[in-house]
Amino acid sequence: VTNAISSVIVVGALIAAAANAGMEGGWTAKGAGALAVALASVNIFGGFLVTQRML
Repeated sequence: VTNAISSVIVVGALIAAAANAGMEGGWTAKGAGALAVALASVNIFGGFLVTQRML
């Protein structure tokens, strides 16, 4: 997955993580959003590190 796609995933995950907990499935959306932000962030920063090592 490219960094551009991962950045779109982060934006969507932040929106999901900001879901109202009072809504049905709100806590699930918050948890899934937080997990997606963490995993996509690792992917983005890992991509930058690999690119830096190649250059």
